[in-house]
Amino acid sequence: MIGTGTVPWIPPVDGLAATPYWTNREAVEVERVPRSLIVLGGGPAGVEFAQVFGRFGAAVTIVEELDRLLPQEEPESSELIKAILRNQGITVHTGASARSVSHDGSAFTVALAGGRQLTGEQLLVATGRKASLASIGVGAIGQDEQATCIEVDENMQAAPGVWTLGDVVGKGAHTHMSLYHARIILNQLLGRPHHPAEYHAVPRVTFTDPEIGAVGLTEAQARERVHGPVSTGIRQIPQSPRGWIHKAGNDGFVKLVVDDERGVLLGATSAGPVGGEVLSMLTLAVHAAVPVQRLREMIYAYPTFHGAVPEAIGRLA
Repeated sequence: MIGTGTVPWIPPVDGLAATPYWTNREAVEVERVPRSLIVLGGGPAGVEFAQVFGRFGAAVTIVEELDRLLPQEEPESSELIKAILRNQGITVHTGASARSVSHDGSAFTVALAGGRQLTGEQLLVATGRKASLASIGVGAIGQDEQATCIEVDENMQAAPGVWTLGDVVGKGAHTHMSLYHARIILNQLLGRPHHPAEYHAVPRVTFTDPEIGAVGLTEAQARERVHGPVSTGIRQIPQSPRGWIHKAGNDGFVKLVVDDERGVLLGATSAGPVGGEVLSMLTLAVHAAVPVQRLREMIYAYPTFHGAVPEAIGRLA
């Protein structure tokens, strides 16, 4: 059984390797909050840790090389979380790449392309993760040790008698993905009937406040991959009074991505105070290809955040 997970990917920034930077492992073990923190990376881990340390009193700055935070999610998710973090006092630099990093014994200096320099007591590198296949010797079972993931069949077998689960499979670095793979492997070993692995409805949640939940394809992915018309519908979740909405984390929205020819959801985003919980019904709809018409005709409890789903359906265009 191979379930080694992944290791942090450290970008080849000049000087970085020689400094006492943090990864997620060090960040969760700290006993004292730094006065200031620079976060390299604006993906899920980067924005989660940024908000946590910001709420504990650190002056936090995020540096993201791409043009928006959460670049793998919908643009609306990026806009929402950027506005919220900024309103909570966190500085956000997008489209900014680190050129060098130094540490003088008490503080980090990060030089960005273009000449700007940032200083902070601590530096957190949250630029992604990678599989370290050579270190676990997968060549012994005929796998490419330079690959980004281990190739498996639909029953999670990498070779006869060798099963693999979790991050190293390359289908999403989520704890729930490991649990999903484990159930498939267990059922196979016990001779129980089971459905082969499928990945068209993988849920993911960025645990900020508000939460950013998503499943399946984004609008951009759907328009790139689907040979046919795609429509989207979005419903903003009502905002709280101006002045404290971004501090309370009560903003949000539901966005649906629909295959018009089949009349089913290809993907969805649920952002809001309980975005990850609302996502459950959307995950089921995508997974089971529930017709959008049936979703339109359902009875939804009122007042609930998932009540935004039928309103988003009503705005499909």
